[in-house]
Amino acid sequence: MRLKLLLLCILISSGMMAQKNGYMAFMRTSPDHKYKFTEVYGDPAKARVYKLNNGLTVILAENHLEPQIMALFAVKAGSKNDPADHTGLAHYLEHMLFKGTDKFGTMDYVKEKVELDKIDGLYELYGQTTDENSRKSIYHRIDSISNVASRYAIANEYDKMMADVGSRMTNAFTSFENTTYMENFPSNNLEKFLKIQKERFRNPVLRLFHTELEAVYEEKNISLDNGDNKIFEAMFGSLFKNHPYGTQTTIGTIEHLKNPSLKEIRKYYQQNYVAGNMAIILAGDLDPDETIALVDKYFGDMPAKNAPIFTFQAESPIDSVTNITLYTPDEEKVAIGYRMPSALDSNAVVANLISAILYNGKSGLIDQNLVNNQKVLEGYAFTYLLKDHGVCWLQGRPKDGQTLDQVKDLFLEQISKLKRGDFDTSLISGTVNNMKLALIQQTEKASNTAFLLHESFVIGRPWVDYLNDMNAMAKVSKEDIMRFAATYFQNNYTVIYKKTGSNEVAKVVKPEIHPVELNRDAQSDFLKSMMAMTSTPIQPKFLDFDKDVVKSTLVKGVPIWYVPNTINQLFNLYYKFDFGSTSNPKLQLAMDYLQYIGTTTKSNSDINKQLYNLGLNWGVQVGEEEMYFYLSGLEENFDKGVAILEDLINNPKADKAVLTTMVDNLLKSRQDNLINKDVMMSGGLQNYLKYGAKNPFNTILTNDQLKKITAEELIALIKSSTSIEHKVMYCGARPLDQLNASLRKAHKLPKILAKTPMGKPFNPLMTSENAVYFVNYDMVQANINFKSTEEVYNPALETVARAFNEYYGGGMASVVFQDIRESRALAYSAYSNISIPAKKDKNFVATFYVGTQADKFNDAMGAIRNLLDNMPVLEKSWDLSKNAILSEIQTQRINKSGILFSYENALNKGLNYDIRKDIYNNIQKMSLSDVQKFHADHFKNQKWNIGIMGSSDKIKMDDLKKYGTVKVLSLKDLYGYDESDFKPVKP
Repeated sequence: MRLKLLLLCILISSGMMAQKNGYMAFMRTSPDHKYKFTEVYGDPAKARVYKLNNGLTVILAENHLEPQIMALFAVKAGSKNDPADHTGLAHYLEHMLFKGTDKFGTMDYVKEKVELDKIDGLYELYGQTTDENSRKSIYHRIDSISNVASRYAIANEYDKMMADVGSRMTNAFTSFENTTYMENFPSNNLEKFLKIQKERFRNPVLRLFHTELEAVYEEKNISLDNGDNKIFEAMFGSLFKNHPYGTQTTIGTIEHLKNPSLKEIRKYYQQNYVAGNMAIILAGDLDPDETIALVDKYFGDMPAKNAPIFTFQAESPIDSVTNITLYTPDEEKVAIGYRMPSALDSNAVVANLISAILYNGKSGLIDQNLVNNQKVLEGYAFTYLLKDHGVCWLQGRPKDGQTLDQVKDLFLEQISKLKRGDFDTSLISGTVNNMKLALIQQTEKASNTAFLLHESFVIGRPWVDYLNDMNAMAKVSKEDIMRFAATYFQNNYTVIYKKTGSNEVAKVVKPEIHPVELNRDAQSDFLKSMMAMTSTPIQPKFLDFDKDVVKSTLVKGVPIWYVPNTINQLFNLYYKFDFGSTSNPKLQLAMDYLQYIGTTTKSNSDINKQLYNLGLNWGVQVGEEEMYFYLSGLEENFDKGVAILEDLINNPKADKAVLTTMVDNLLKSRQDNLINKDVMMSGGLQNYLKYGAKNPFNTILTNDQLKKITAEELIALIKSSTSIEHKVMYCGARPLDQLNASLRKAHKLPKILAKTPMGKPFNPLMTSENAVYFVNYDMVQANINFKSTEEVYNPALETVARAFNEYYGGGMASVVFQDIRESRALAYSAYSNISIPAKKDKNFVATFYVGTQADKFNDAMGAIRNLLDNMPVLEKSWDLSKNAILSEIQTQRINKSGILFSYENALNKGLNYDIRKDIYNNIQKMSLSDVQKFHADHFKNQKWNIGIMGSSDKIKMDDLKKYGTVKVLSLKDLYGYDESDFKPVKP
């Protein structure tokens, strides 16, 4: 016993000393002596790294904050491993790992395989054929046989099993280095989950391929419409002439997409999806000793095999500047890229430190000299270190009258400052402090921990080295940084000038295909056996606002809501106001202004530097009907942080020059927004559909009004804010009495607080007939959005609304996704829901969205109308949807600041309890007929505002008229202004 206590003391002291003296990794053995693992003493992630006898890496991290486990199945094979003549292959395969095996996803694999083999051969023939008429004939046969094969297939069985398990994060991604599959599931279903995954990876079958290929086409077309994606591909293509980082893209070329080879995909799987090339990463509510035994039980018999060793041709040194000009319809920007060492290089720590010195969001060189001083409209930098090479990336947008070359020169001057050592060395220690803060934040949640450990595996860098980066960074001197900068930052960079112009791209043309069978109510024997596996249910934990939120009073009109943080030494503080921009249209401008100015005793630069060095973050958010200041970071620096925040609010220093520049930049941003399709869609069109011609997005101060605002007006708004009724919300480690004492000292308030000002909220648009609102934009895709305003909030509808969203339009197992994407191959993205109001006087809003190719527009509209009027009735899918909702509530644990905002949300709805309790009880008594009735009441025969965004060259007016009265929206309609409101841009 004494020996055990002595060892425990040694381990504890080792953990306490780890951060100061460096982390150390040790090899240990499980209690049953079957498994060896590497562990780092003092590791906040509590990670163990195992390697099974077959070479499979298993990484486990224990975190009991929630009864959930985050799972990542990582394969060290990504787009860089694609054959040069079959790019996009890794990404294809990622999609196909959701289609099942010979045991699930099929009703009769023997018969199905006969047809699949025919399809295999036809794709090989198709890829070798160049005559277009012959290719069309072959594809017609592929389409026809695919339809026959689909009669034996069962779509989305994998998604159904994940719904049964209770997973809420079914997804995957492919990048340069890896392909990774993710799930987040209840911890009581661990063994069932592992059994399903074993089967999933055992023998994937490439079924329903040609409809899934259409989804990949859509993904490619989305990327072709994305200006930032074009910059990214051009930059990597310039910096890496030999390496697949630059010679290949993840989605692949159009030519290769049009000529897929199932045989090559299968070969890629057999070579790379092997034990020695994969890792299973599990983080969350688990017992590592029990878990490793289960993983070994199901994956220990994977054949012991390694993947082919990846080799690449060395890059030639870059000895000149490369200039590339691109055109897309959106706003101008410039990017600069330097080739950097890899993540495995001894200089990687310096490269990452330099990234933070250049830009950290507060006090980096770009922050202080360009962003906070408003020398550019936008600016940032980062390092992207991969396994074989790295990139240092700088990017910015010009102000009005500023050229892209001028922005480039400003960025290059910051590089020169690095080389000269013209920066404050406190940035080094400040970066180390912020890394410590980030590590605490990231290891708090199991999902974040899993991705940190995933990075370690994929790059091939031991976890202990990641943990020791902070200590290594603290030892870096200014001279080290100058030496690195002199070596890597020479005239050896690429400049991408992204200008505004026509986006000449070749889209992936839609082949002629027909819907496939889904057999949604069929079930394989394997699925039945998995659903028959039972586990002990996890009991839900609902919030009790009387107990979980401690209420106090600072002064009359300023209540304090207090939640103790028992997890770590971080805090969150909010000053919350129940008014926003609808009360005063100048409020947003005033709070933006506050972030650029200093106080009567400190400059803006000094404030940001101090906050960064203390590991603190502050900000202010202005909504339509609410506003809050926030402060967060290390609890030990709470009082210093509050003092800084109070100084900013109470003693802001007017600066007319800052305001003039800020207004000029705001006007330039407005002008840029006129050509930004994302702003046009999510801001302009969405608000028009919901509220009509007068809405929160386009009801703004005019350009002339902006120019007339004075610094004194804004300063008065800032200083008067805390003299209005508000609440203080806090989650942290200090006791309530200590919090009260700190705030009474720092948060000085008048004896009588002003009442909360009343705003003028916007009323949603009620729809009496179908109306089509068209927005013309030069793009490959077409975005379709149906929207309808429903009744005012009623808590009795929350359960059925939640059930409807899960069953009808939520995830990959929903009827909308299966019909639009899986069966008809009409879209990459398709969903439908009814949004639940945030306040008791707000309305439910029904939505149906599809992003499709423009040449599929009419097909997509027909499919949408069919689902709006005819909801498929699938009892087995309903059972899964109901189970998914119950499982989510059972395993959800709201903690820390989430408790505060849950309480706020409940009060906004007129409730004084956790609404999840009602949902949990009611959903168990609900039937699919309740969902049918909800669909009939809110979707069937409904009148809709229909927003269409796409190119008028591809979408015809006569087609639009089929669906309602058409109005073509102008820029003035969407934004409240257009190009005529701006002076000509200076050359």
